[in-house]
Amino acid sequence: MKLTVLAFALATGLATTPAMARQQHDHGDQAAAQQQSHAGHMMQDSAAMTAHREKMAEMRALLQQAHAASDLAERQRLMAEHRAKMQEHMAGMMQGDNADMMAACHQHMMMMHDMMEQMAAHENMAQDD
Repeated sequence: MKLTVLAFALATGLATTPAMARQQHDHGDQAAAQQQSHAGHMMQDSAAMTAHREKMAEMRALLQQAHAASDLAERQRLMAEHRAKMQEHMAGMMQGDNADMMAACHQHMMMMHDMMEQMAAHENMAQDD
């Protein structure tokens, strides 16, 4: 079942990408303007992505230190610091220009979750037969 779900998710992602590309291409001049704007955002996004990766590395390091800690108090302190950094980073991601992107990503994830539930229900019914 997991293999079926994974295959469906990959097929859905691969099938929607060309359709989305065709849709953008059909808009002519508007698409060219969007591409130029997107190229500008990619330049900005590289700095934002670098900062994101640095924050993620900090959080991973804290989590690894917490797993390695033998002292319970130290582990709890590290986990609290990790949680605070994670919440801070999430709050930053939800502000400004990122808020629209995060909302769209959330929407897409919810749609994918709904489809996965449907596939699981379908698979369960097929097994009951």
